[in-house]
Amino acid sequence: MKLTKEWQERLMREAIEEANVGVSEGEAPIGCVIALWKNDRAEIVARGHNRNNALKRKTAHAEIIAFENAGGGDGKEPALPLDAKDIILVSNLEPCVMCLGASMEVGVDTIIFGLEAPADNGTQRVKPPESPDTKRPEITGGIFADEVRQQFEEWHEKHKGTEQAKYVAQLLQLTD
Repeated sequence: MKLTKEWQERLMREAIEEANVGVSEGEAPIGCVIALWKNDRAEIVARGHNRNNALKRKTAHAEIIAFENAGGGDGKEPALPLDAKDIILVSNLEPCVMCLGASMEVGVDTIIFGLEAPADNGTQRVKPPESPDTKRPEITGGIFADEVRQQFEEWHEKHKGTEQAKYVAQLLQLTD
């Protein structure tokens, strides 16, 4: 599977839009989509945005929420079965160590992100375990990074003084 630039950008647009959903719910602008590559196209099977405030949980990152949303439940068939192949994770912000580790455990083949997250970046710090089912995904960053940075700048202007604003201020300073 080799995603074209057109598919990378199309999926990133969806992740950016999901981040905006999170903003409308009082969260920082971090969004993610998970897609499966089938028949030369990406089919989005789950979405997630940060829900740290809503769930009062530090692990409620966009990627983790998207994995939870893909998991089925209530008797539903999971959108991301255990044997899924050609999994694509797209986040407007570079995944942290936790989210990259979860991606490796799930078997994500490709990770695409927008803006780098120098203080938390998992893509530079995490190596896959040596278990047979775990591998390092192909990682592409910088897709619409300037647009994502602007998304964070606009959010920060409106949310100064909040707990999440400290993180966003650091992010903006480190990516300046």
